[in-house]
Amino acid sequence: MDNTRKHKYEHIPLTIIDTRTQKPEIVNKPKRIQKNELTVEDFLPTLEMLLNRLLLIIQKLLIALKYRFFKMLDKLFEDIEVPWLKIIAVLLIGYIIMKKDFQFNMAFNSPFSLFTDDQYSNNEYAKATTFSALESNPYAPVSANTLQEKKALAFINKYKEMAITEMKKFGIPASIKMAQALIESRAGQSRLALNNNNYFGMKCFSSKCKKGHCTNATDDHHKDFFRKYQNVQESWRAHSSLISQGRYASLSQFGNDYKKWATGLKKAGYATDKNYAKKLINTIEKYKLYQLDL
Repeated sequence: MDNTRKHKYEHIPLTIIDTRTQKPEIVNKPKRIQKNELTVEDFLPTLEMLLNRLLLIIQKLLIALKYRFFKMLDKLFEDIEVPWLKIIAVLLIGYIIMKKDFQFNMAFNSPFSLFTDDQYSNNEYAKATTFSALESNPYAPVSANTLQEKKALAFINKYKEMAITEMKKFGIPASIKMAQALIESRAGQSRLALNNNNYFGMKCFSSKCKKGHCTNATDDHHKDFFRKYQNVQESWRAHSSLISQGRYASLSQFGNDYKKWATGLKKAGYATDKNYAKKLINTIEKYKLYQLDL
């Protein structure tokens, strides 16, 4: 047996390492990938979805409650018979008795009525458009917008000389005279103008009137009496005499200032219409009546 045979690993060199002094090699581990921090925006889609579902649930709940509510009402009134016609009739009769003057307000406004002088405050829009169960009030002054333009122009042309004559004699602006005549007589078409020759709504306050001196009418009070004149000239002259003295005497200080005259007439109590001054001013400016004062 040959003892000289070499071992198969003899050719590999032997290396001795002292592990007590040499530190073991540290293998670099891969770093962890840090995740991005979550923000409010990341939760928005989820929140939106939850809110939509919540709203849907609430909607269904409301529909169910509504259905149950009306179903309960149906059962509640199922056996109850309400005499609606009788109730309405009683209320209507009671309203008529309390008011004594059942009125239906029918405002016939033009598309441009928002820009006129009348704002219908306290139902003061010229009473010509206020209809009672029987008829309209034919004695109230109207606005410039209510007058028919052709009739108004014809009226002005017919009586302008009379207005100028009264202005020269009494110092009352012709524009004021003409404007008052227009809105008080509705350009000569009112009942008072046609039947009484009363163009200015002149009332009678005498307790002892002769026959033919005045007529009864219903304006602010059911016992109102309006003057009756023999002709148009007499009506215009009576008006001039009225507003050139007494509580109207101080208006002469305004000269031809029609705006101050209109305001002064209203303050002195010529008419109860709260928009009376505006109606006069707008009528004067619409038809350029101030030209009569020149």
